Amino acid sequence: MARPHIEFVHAQNVGWTSRADGAEEKVLNADPLSDEATMIVHYPPGYSAPANAPDHGAEEFFMLDGAIDIDGEDRRAHAYGFLPQGSGLGARHTAQGAVLLVFRHAAGDPNGMLGTAEAIAIHTPAMPWDVSTYDPKLIHLRLARKVLRLGPNDSGRTFLLTGMAHGVPAEGTTLPAEMHDHAEEMFMLQGAMWAPEGRMGAGAYFYRPPGILHGPHVSEYGFLQIMRSPGANAVVTHWSDVHKPLPLGAPYRPVLPEGTPPEWARELAPQAIW
Repeated sequence: MARPHIEFVHAQNVGWTSRADGAEEKVLNADPLSDEATMIVHYPPGYSAPANAPDHGAEEFFMLDGAIDIDGEDRRAHAYGFLPQGSGLGARHTAQGAVLLVFRHAAGDPNGMLGTAEAIAIHTPAMPWDVSTYDPKLIHLRLARKVLRLGPNDSGRTFLLTGMAHGVPAEGTTLPAEMHDHAEEMFMLQGAMWAPEGRMGAGAYFYRPPGILHGPHVSEYGFLQIMRSPGANAVVTHWSDVHKPLPLGAPYRPVLPEGTPPEWARELAPQAIW
């Protein structure tokens, strides 16, 4: 059984679960047959933990808030890291507290093991944006990206994706939907993007298994998101022959797994910024 299709949930509606080590986590998606999962982890002030155990799966993380020392390096907002399994890395301490988005790989995944995968530590704000390679069918979003990691053996890419404001074609325009042969995962960091399932604001999360038809997408005021493409280092898009109307103003109609807590389907009102 693969990780379930979620399209999409507001992380603000997912409850915190206390962990034995004193941290809290929100599990956004998990593989029912392994310990692979995507979660938000809150480390309270004063939290400290040793390096990951040898049987702990590889771990990707992206800093959402606060500051934390991991393996002697200070990590702050939008820092990205990858810790291979068996690397002896992951010792962490935070004086003020920190919130991280964590992608935990399955324990024993050969593409996450030290010797095949390399440790990564990136201060992403210093990276240049790449605007060179996007599909013309997405030109209305004016996209740019920063590639954070390319997995060994074509096992997946992790990257930041941003779109400029005013990414809405003229009224009456129709756009094709899209599909990929690999999974696709996204967490919205800032801004918002419209989809047929509703408005994905900051904190929105989706996970699409391979072969899911999705979109189109538009954005009035721009967005910044972190994305992964498990199963492929290069995104290949198949476009539908049928075009759909722009989803601007679409009501929230999420696709959620059976047994999901009812509060996951709750609409989240946009927050005023002044």
